Amino acid sequence: MKRVVITGAGGFVGGRLTAHYRDRWDITPLDHKTLELTDHEALHAALQAAAPQLVIHTAALSNTGYCESHPLESFEVNLQAPAVLAKECAALGAKLVFFSSDQVYNGTRKLGPLPEDAPLDPVNVYGRHKWEAEQRVLESCPEAVCLRASWMYDFDRPGLKSSTGFWGTLRRSLAGKMPLSMAVREYRGITWVQPVIEAMEQMATLPGGVYNMGAENPLNTYATALECLGLLGAELSMDTSRLKAGCGVDLGDTVGSFAACLRAFEEQQGGNVI
Repeated sequence: MKRVVITGAGGFVGGRLTAHYRDRWDITPLDHKTLELTDHEALHAALQAAAPQLVIHTAALSNTGYCESHPLESFEVNLQAPAVLAKECAALGAKLVFFSSDQVYNGTRKLGPLPEDAPLDPVNVYGRHKWEAEQRVLESCPEAVCLRASWMYDFDRPGLKSSTGFWGTLRRSLAGKMPLSMAVREYRGITWVQPVIEAMEQMATLPGGVYNMGAENPLNTYATALECLGLLGAELSMDTSRLKAGCGVDLGDTVGSFAACLRAFEEQQGGNVI
């Protein structure tokens, strides 16, 4: 079995990866309870003990507002930790998959679906640190795969971390528990996480570099919400062609992906979507 380290193994993406591949990979799960990523000596020891062939780095401080008010903590976790991890992977000869973010495009003036080489000028701390982390990771570990992930969601699954994002927001609004407020000037892919999890084996084989990763979306966030609310009964669009060409992974479009998530949820719940 392939030896794999997954950081952020108690988180939204890392937990799902760990559960999905537990019978196919020899996984060493690392989360904040077992390892502080800012403790570089402990990180070194953990990787030496695991001797991984593949490291999937999902751990991050992903709350953009928190990062804005705690820039030093964001620097240490979102930039410094992946840079150190990349050096460790290079020394071990391990393939590294680093989860970056579409927030690197926040502030880009170019219109239309954005390719990986679009000029960047991130306007928030989180986006700047993710962008610089990509550069530092690839400097130390040129074969690393940096995935610029879009906004991801899932329904509740027993034993896994819940998402408070797009899925939950729409369902709470439909149930009358909260008003719905969505941006009209933001064009952003919004991605069901399950196809991402299932495609990870393929994406880990990509040549080193940066890849946009997520469902495509021609609609603004408000229009997207209306479309998806219809399925329930009631500024950052990415060009993902490089990912498709590199390993054949196509995560579809945002509304189609939401429909697939809804079908899987209905199967779990026996048809009741409210």
